[in-house]
Amino acid sequence: MPDLRTWDDDPLAAFTAFVATPEFASTSRRLGEPEPEAISKKSAEIYIFMFRKFTAWLAGQNRRFSQVEERDLVRFISQLRRRGEQNSGITERYLRLLERCYSYLQIAPNPATSATKLATDNHYLAQNVGTEALDPEQVAAFVAALPPLDPPGANRAGRLPKAWKRRRDHAVQATLLFGGLKVAEAIGLHLGEVEDSFSPLPLRLKINPEDKHATSYEHDTIVHSYGADALRYWLIERLAEDSKGQRLLKGDLVFPGDAEGKPMSKVTLWRQVKATFARAGIDVNRSGGRTLRNTFATQQLKEHGRTKDDVRGYLGLALERSADIYVTAKPRKKKSNEAL
Repeated sequence: MPDLRTWDDDPLAAFTAFVATPEFASTSRRLGEPEPEAISKKSAEIYIFMFRKFTAWLAGQNRRFSQVEERDLVRFISQLRRRGEQNSGITERYLRLLERCYSYLQIAPNPATSATKLATDNHYLAQNVGTEALDPEQVAAFVAALPPLDPPGANRAGRLPKAWKRRRDHAVQATLLFGGLKVAEAIGLHLGEVEDSFSPLPLRLKINPEDKHATSYEHDTIVHSYGADALRYWLIERLAEDSKGQRLLKGDLVFPGDAEGKPMSKVTLWRQVKATFARAGIDVNRSGGRTLRNTFATQQLKEHGRTKDDVRGYLGLALERSADIYVTAKPRKKKSNEAL
């Protein structure tokens, strides 16, 4: 029987060791093999990312892993959904992952199994809102509401151009909308991943998983239309040098968080996108990067004649069926009391 003490002392380390074994694969209901093989390294990284979020929450609750009850798990998934981080499908994956762990540890009754039933019975697992995308009118409104692109003007000796962060915020949001990047991919985008081209064509990006989310895959994509123009405009300022030939903005991130080149915060970017939605008067269920990514995908399918396989490649999706949701994506209908 597995040693519960190791899971209580350092649950993340215990899980990291467990997820790489055939025993973890055997806990999947979908696997029928008598001796399943261990899962891939990439899949393990995704599971570890999910489990790390749970253990961080668990530490804040001062609870041991083996002592968790169904009510604890319901609180965990409820706080995730209140923060807008999870839809119902992903929430259930969290519970299923924990269910597999407690099954392996032979803890009965399994708190994750009970939590799933409790959450369903009490409507904690709300229905998914569907794949939401902006229509052309809303896209135009979003672009018009982006942070201002006031020209930097003459550079002040020894100082950065005035309001450079506003122009960065303008460009990164336009890149999300017209390039379909995940927030983590935009934050971790390196200068070397942007095609060196100033022609009036879409900008090509070669996305490398380095410095990005654990679920990012290596893939090529494009930034089209206004997004390409905004990104090119920003790159001119991003690559500007001082009188000594040194770049004013350090590092090699396209959208640095500060002058020293540190990454932007995900929370900062999320707040910036949310503020743009508010200024544009666009009422969506998820006023964040996901809706912008959805919009890029539907634009490619419905306005640019791309295939589902094209879109899967642009978004860096691992499975062919993952692009199916964008075929039926619909703009959010206006409420009757919304301003026209």
